[in-house]
Amino acid sequence: MLIEGVRACGKTMTGLQHAASEVTLDSGLPQIRAALDLDPALLLDGDTPRLIDEWQLAPDLWNAVRREIDARRSPGQFILTGSSVPAEDATRCSGATASPGCGCDP
Repeated sequence: MLIEGVRACGKTMTGLQHAASEVTLDSGLPQIRAALDLDPALLLDGDTPRLIDEWQLAPDLWNAVRREIDARRSPGQFILTGSSVPAEDATRCSGATASPGCGCDP
């Protein structure tokens, strides 16, 4: 399940009402960053449904979740919550608005 919306609209609290375990990617815990760098799938272990809060901070986690859902073959495994507004340091480019050094090929 994916819950998206603007900041502070209740996504996390809604997810927590249905989750059996959680991991919060913006917690600042070095263990979270280490797990993401080593193997994002490490964060998927836990009682289900497992809430993954602010998943958009680690986009690689999306594919790890998809693969795990396919492997487990059981519904209701994960609840992902994320803001529809990207992190302040995120770089987004459509190509139409390319600027020098942005990484796009207009």
